[in-house]
Amino acid sequence: MPVATAISPAPLDVAALRQREFPSLDEGQPYLNAASMGALPERARRAVEAFNLRRSAVHTMRGADFEPVLDRARATAARLVNADADEIALAPNTSHGLNLAARALPVEPGRRIVISDREFPSNVYPWMAAERQGRARLDIIPTDEGGRPDEDRLIAEIERGDVGIFALSSVQFSNGWVAELARFGEACRRNGTWFVVDAIQGLGCVPLDVRAAGIDFLACGAHKWLCAPFGTGFVYVRRELIGRMEPPVAGWTAMAASADYADCCAYRWEWVEGARRFEVATQPFQDYAGFAESAGLLLETGIERIHAHVLALQEPLAAWLAAREGAEIVSDMTPGRRSGVFSFRVGDTARVHAALGRAGVACVPREGAIRISPHLYNTGSEVARVIDVLEEGGW
Repeated sequence: MPVATAISPAPLDVAALRQREFPSLDEGQPYLNAASMGALPERARRAVEAFNLRRSAVHTMRGADFEPVLDRARATAARLVNADADEIALAPNTSHGLNLAARALPVEPGRRIVISDREFPSNVYPWMAAERQGRARLDIIPTDEGGRPDEDRLIAEIERGDVGIFALSSVQFSNGWVAELARFGEACRRNGTWFVVDAIQGLGCVPLDVRAAGIDFLACGAHKWLCAPFGTGFVYVRRELIGRMEPPVAGWTAMAASADYADCCAYRWEWVEGARRFEVATQPFQDYAGFAESAGLLLETGIERIHAHVLALQEPLAAWLAAREGAEIVSDMTPGRRSGVFSFRVGDTARVHAALGRAGVACVPREGAIRISPHLYNTGSEVARVIDVLEEGGW
């Protein structure tokens, strides 16, 4: 959930940031689609290329080229969510993490899994699979009239006391609605429910604190708002829970006996300490070198500053839509509910999206609406181009 601050964060120097980290972006072709794929900063690209260059001279590589890269990635991920590095396991995407939760979280007989309807499929199918495997019954709770998770109804389900796992996205993919995570965390604690969060549509733009929110398990792919290479991401597992989860896949590097590469055959069934036991064998070192750089840039810039910048970019378009007859702002504009995802309807969605595409504006149609998702590298003139296209089309 957004973190309240008494002082407004300093505005971003977007021109300098673009020149330094995103020189390939073109204001004439506004890229407003971070909710699908974030732009890769130069420092991340250089890190990936530098590792690959070193790999090409494989005879020069040493042990220090490997584990320290992963250690840095875990530590950077931990800073993003206010966790400790030993509570972080690297994972290739959100789906991998949520499948881990669905298969490994302990659920007592007779307890249910509860999710909201209209969730992105990655936060649905792992729970369907858990039900099919006989782990627990899955209940999908209808949304409110606006298509957003019905918080009161979901809390009431948790308060029944028979929910083993409750899973929710921190930000909804189609409309950008931000969940009041701490409220759910408190309800889950009271009722012995594991609280699982899909953070891919918020982390990197909307501040999130796993401790303040009472989150037990969090999964996040990094190629969207974290602006990192494809195939990178992580999970957070609350330390007290790690020992209660049996990894569903036994990776050899997850075993304590594998620490000594000179004696690999001294087999012993003993997991390594911490969440690293949930990782499976060789990682894409070059990509995690890039991940650490991308996430580091966001932390250096300040997530609160990024959030404020993105909300400010949305304001002129929101004002234009509010004054337009027949237009609808799908996103919740209530303070505390706003994220980097901004969705609206005006005219025929398919035709409007096609017109925006012809004008070079990168955005997507989602659930019958146009979704734009500007990030730290976008400018006001790029969002203004959306308004220009809508006016030119008479919508």
